[in-house]
Amino acid sequence: MKKTMTIGLLVAGIAAAGSASANGYAVPAINGNGADPLPLFSEEMPLTDRDRAALSRAQDWINADQYPFRDGHRVTYLYGGGQATVVCAPLKLCMVELEQGERVVQDGVHLGDSARWMVTPSVGAGDRTHIIIKPVEVGLETSLALVTDRRTYHMRLVSRRDDYMPAVAFHYPDRIASQWQAYYEREETERQRRTLPETGENIADLDFNYSISGCSSCSWRPLRVYNNGQQTIIQMGSNMNQAEAPALLVKTRQGEQLVNYRVREDRYVVDQVFNEAVLIVGVGRNQDRVTIRRTGH
Repeated sequence: MKKTMTIGLLVAGIAAAGSASANGYAVPAINGNGADPLPLFSEEMPLTDRDRAALSRAQDWINADQYPFRDGHRVTYLYGGGQATVVCAPLKLCMVELEQGERVVQDGVHLGDSARWMVTPSVGAGDRTHIIIKPVEVGLETSLALVTDRRTYHMRLVSRRDDYMPAVAFHYPDRIASQWQAYYEREETERQRRTLPETGENIADLDFNYSISGCSSCSWRPLRVYNNGQQTIIQMGSNMNQAEAPALLVKTRQGEQLVNYRVREDRYVVDQVFNEAVLIVGVGRNQDRVTIRRTGH
């Protein structure tokens, strides 16, 4: 009789206690007749095939390869590579580190269980925001959505007795892409700096060791002279017109001789590398001459 009374009191106590439990989870009440537990939630709504397909895609993302790796004292996840899990413990601090300069927007913290999880911000060195996460109990699990001025984070929070992650950070693929883009832009800028814009020739492949003398007042006086190892290019003044285009003579052991050259816009292209040449306009006393000499060879 005494044993039967004890069991009856225990059942009644559980029924009265309702959803209390040692680990903080709610448990359904048990009626005194030994029937099935009373339902804790309402019945689920049925899912259509389209709903299940969408749910499957979400599960693929949640269970994706997250490849967390150690980066100093931090556990680093790939942003967008799956739902990151942050494991915390009571009386221990978990910190989620955001990108430098990134800020949580107002009302940007959305926590599934705000009663048993505490989430607060802190700004540290380098203008970097840290999200401090603390659970109040062991055996908890919830989700955290964090909206910043740059992106949205979705995290799964789990509390354990001793296991915890002191620092969690993220690796951003878009930042990697932008760094590569910046690299390509720097390379293009450097290429343009090394290239003559008019011809596309690489300056490193050209020889600019020429001196220009004579007729400093002539509008057709060359601006620069260079060779590419096979041809000599004479860039004339921008004010030169066809009426006063000078003749080109190359100095040889036999004297000054006419050579073949082509005029391309404001350039003379000579199919040889000469050591000295002259540009001449006019005859007799009215003749204007400019001398071009190759130096440093």
